[in-house]
Amino acid sequence: MSYRHDVRTLKNGLRVVTVAMPHLHSAQVGVYARVGSRHETPETNGLSHFLEHMFFRGCDGFEDSTALNAAMEDLGGYLDGFTTRDYSGYQSVVHPRYVGEAADILGRMFKGPRFMDLEIERSIILEEILDALDERGKEIELDVVAHQLAFEGHPLAQSIDGPRKNLKRFTVEDLEAHRKRFYGAKNLVLTFAGAIDPKACHKAAESAFGDLFAGKVASEGKAPPLPKVAPRWRFVKSDDNQTRVRMSFRAVSDVHQDYPALLLLRRVLDGGLSARLQVEMVERRGIAYEIGADLEVYSDCGLLDFELAVANRKVGYALTELGQVLASLRKEGVTQDELDRVRRRARISLEFGLDSPGELAQWYGANRLFHEPSPPEERMARLEQVTVADLRAAARKYLDPRRMTVAAVGGADRPTVAGAKRAVKAVAEALEGAR
Repeated sequence: MSYRHDVRTLKNGLRVVTVAMPHLHSAQVGVYARVGSRHETPETNGLSHFLEHMFFRGCDGFEDSTALNAAMEDLGGYLDGFTTRDYSGYQSVVHPRYVGEAADILGRMFKGPRFMDLEIERSIILEEILDALDERGKEIELDVVAHQLAFEGHPLAQSIDGPRKNLKRFTVEDLEAHRKRFYGAKNLVLTFAGAIDPKACHKAAESAFGDLFAGKVASEGKAPPLPKVAPRWRFVKSDDNQTRVRMSFRAVSDVHQDYPALLLLRRVLDGGLSARLQVEMVERRGIAYEIGADLEVYSDCGLLDFELAVANRKVGYALTELGQVLASLRKEGVTQDELDRVRRRARISLEFGLDSPGELAQWYGANRLFHEPSPPEERMARLEQVTVADLRAAARKYLDPRRMTVAAVGGADRPTVAGAKRAVKAVAEALEGAR
């Protein structure tokens, strides 16, 4: 094994993960927090993302964002942050001799943020989200529209950025309340990965985070139910020469027994230029230049997504042909040769990940926010147990019109949109008949 993995918990509840990879010449230090747009109410939607930005605006020991960024850059890296629907992350790749200093900087950010220049950062975020809105302020980001449709009425339907009206009224008091609720030690995981000395990292963790308040572990609340009415279709008009479409099927989390089969099923459809979607939709039919599949997972559910971009006039045709590819897979399953090939690629991909401090930190750190992550070797063993029959069963179970939603954003005219809506119904009928 090319790495050594260890987990310890400080007295305040902070979990400290070390992934020692002694053959490398770099190290990654990161903090993951169990908070995202899913943990917000309609009134606080966007606050997690706003808070992520404000953590970079200076803290105890660093008077402003420039001083904070310069301090991390002097260690060889740069500060990076992100917010998703269910967690947030802060990380930097630094020289191995400076992991202690990097941990100290991160600790200061979360223990003593200054929340300076609030109006400047508010302006930056409002600029950032303009790409997701048209000139009238209407949401045109396909990912948001697709989640709104798939998870209507559930917090997973909320955008990560939040609505502009919320962003315009958030105060320092709102940010501090959110920090107190979600940035206690029990709701965080501190991760060191790369050319590190675990003992030194544990000492650095205690020094930088040992006096952080404990707080509480966040909860995701109830799992989202399946759509009450399916299949569902939504089109959002935009000024674009293409229409982007995402067809989604409600799936499961990565701890579910069906996940390995779904992972390989996704690779059958989109695992390279020789995979079914590329061959059938691009090489043979010339329908789209850009098409792909993705398996997006949360702690209690997931989405199997198929996304493509086509000329506006071709939306209905593209949907119909995509439906045929999926119906064929649902009816006929896969061959042993296909399974062997995608499993081989999955194995190689897992082994490639063993060379990446970022991937191992993400796996052992971020996933630990929700469950005990299994090692790559165990993940590979689960994939090895998947059979052709398992893939066929997964296709029949999850490529089901009762799990299906279809969202589209683009410049298609009304007759074309009406035709696309009929195509969605035809896809549902094709899938229903593919048994």
